[in-house]
Amino acid sequence: LDGELEAMRKSGVTLTRREPDQALFQEVEGYDAVFVDVSCAPGLAPASRDAVDSVTLNVAGGPEHVCFGGWPSPDGTGTPVAWAAEGRRAAMTLERSMTGVSLTASRENEGASATRLHTPLDGLAPLQRLEPEHPGEGCSLEEAKTEAGRCLQCECLICVRECLYMQKYKGYPRVYARQMYNNAAIVKGLHLANNLINGCALCGQCEELCPENFSMAELCLSARQDMVERGVMPPSAHEFALEDMEAASGPECALSIKGGEGGWLFFPGCQLAASRGEQVEGLYAWLRDALAGQGEFAPGLERGPVSLLLRCCGIPARWGGREALFAQQAQELRRQWEELGRPRIMAACSSCLSVLREVLPEARALSLWEVLDALPWPEGLPGGAGRGTLLTMQDPCTARHDRAWQEAVRSLVRKAGMVPEEPPQGRDRTACCGYGGLVWCAQPELADAMAGHRAGGLPHAALSSCIMCRDRLAGSGKPGLHLLDLLPQLAPLAHGLEPEKGPGLSERRARRAALRRRLARVWLGQEVAEPAAGRLDLIPGLLEELERRHILLEDVNGAVAAVEAEKAYFVDAESGHRLGAWRPRNVTFWVEYTEEGGRWLLHDAWCHRMRVPGSGGVQENGCCGEA
Repeated sequence: LDGELEAMRKSGVTLTRREPDQALFQEVEGYDAVFVDVSCAPGLAPASRDAVDSVTLNVAGGPEHVCFGGWPSPDGTGTPVAWAAEGRRAAMTLERSMTGVSLTASRENEGASATRLHTPLDGLAPLQRLEPEHPGEGCSLEEAKTEAGRCLQCECLICVRECLYMQKYKGYPRVYARQMYNNAAIVKGLHLANNLINGCALCGQCEELCPENFSMAELCLSARQDMVERGVMPPSAHEFALEDMEAASGPECALSIKGGEGGWLFFPGCQLAASRGEQVEGLYAWLRDALAGQGEFAPGLERGPVSLLLRCCGIPARWGGREALFAQQAQELRRQWEELGRPRIMAACSSCLSVLREVLPEARALSLWEVLDALPWPEGLPGGAGRGTLLTMQDPCTARHDRAWQEAVRSLVRKAGMVPEEPPQGRDRTACCGYGGLVWCAQPELADAMAGHRAGGLPHAALSSCIMCRDRLAGSGKPGLHLLDLLPQLAPLAHGLEPEKGPGLSERRARRAALRRRLARVWLGQEVAEPAAGRLDLIPGLLEELERRHILLEDVNGAVAAVEAEKAYFVDAESGHRLGAWRPRNVTFWVEYTEEGGRWLLHDAWCHRMRVPGSGGVQENGCCGEA
């Protein structure tokens, strides 16, 4: 106190010590502002706190410039927190009185009032108040620290505690909303919130956890859409993922097989085709037999021919904020669905299912798992896990509200003799594996951290009904299975519990194309030529680095071939390596390689998604885009 008083004196405040008696009170009533501390001068104040207004601390009908505060609590010990609050409230009243402002306007939230702030009390036990050893002297320093330790940190931040994305940017939703608004207001210059906007997985967990149902996903997605419309979305943010979407729906990977008029359409999704092509192939053959014939096999589910459609549903365009591109994908989906006879759709991917229900509502799409659960369940179990194995359910975030999906998955697990376990955050509160929202493309390190965080929240081996959940959790070292591994029909193709890492980006692209070739031969009788063997070898460890840089093997093959064809390289004098560039589209690939025995040995490769004049390929004037 002495230090604070001294600071006030240095600021020009005159302090006078006087006995707080009636004579002094009458003397100071003529001052501009008077505050009476009841704990020091009880005889100068009303006998009860109830005698003054709870907001202004004025006596009813008394002068506005006189306030009272500091009444002892009923037990006579006093309440320091209440005293501090009354002192602050009185200061507000006296300041308003001296400046001629209303004493009551906009003060309804002072003191005890309702608040939207939510502090979760789960797992917290109440602690008894500490009574000081010498009540008349107040608390000692240690007693005060102990008593203060009972206070909760009155803040919500439930979403922040669960979301690595929000933790990374060291803020909370209201701060992020302001930053995104400021980012959108910039006409030219640095858009500093770009990474913030593109780092959200759009999974929706925050909305489920938030007592106010605030959605960072809606905020970030609308910000992305706005950036795309205004032409300020950096190409580098999502371009690789959008190229992958186009390839999955392109002639090398996409395929439609018409099983007959009406019936069913099996839509596995582009990522299941990329990771588990053999299982997709085997399951399609089995479904054609299992659903053959006429009549219902379950209420509301008719038997009939089964068609197949390999392609991407288009959700990467939606996640990237590119609504026009998403609409094009939806239009093409509808065209192919109508060509196949407008069958009812069963989807193996929850993201695909959400898109199909939006753009093809008349297709009455449902999950593959609901169909399998309704069919007769054959005896026998695949290898890789024994009966009674405890599996923690990993629900995909795009199925967080799909109760039918969730129940069918758990039913199939039980029918396979396994025990489904609910995780601490499951079903509608499930966490993203880091694949959603294209965060894997825009911020791979954050996506990997999300996968590790989710893996750490699953007590036992994971059971995933989303192939990207399975592959990403396995990449974090989490043992687990995909639901297809439990199907007796696919027993020879089942994977084990060991955390087998999923295929990389180049292999995923190659596997999609290979699946298309196999299915075209078997079901369409088409002889599709196998791709020519390449001449490119990589130094040890380079493939992992190319994956991290989002560079495909087919692109570095093309780059070396193009550079060699034009002899458009120069030779590093020190290493003897050839170095050249190739720009087949809005990306320039640089390759560093040597020729050995008629083959090329790649030493390094990198790329940038911007136009650089003279870099090879398409020649441009000027430069645009962002690296």
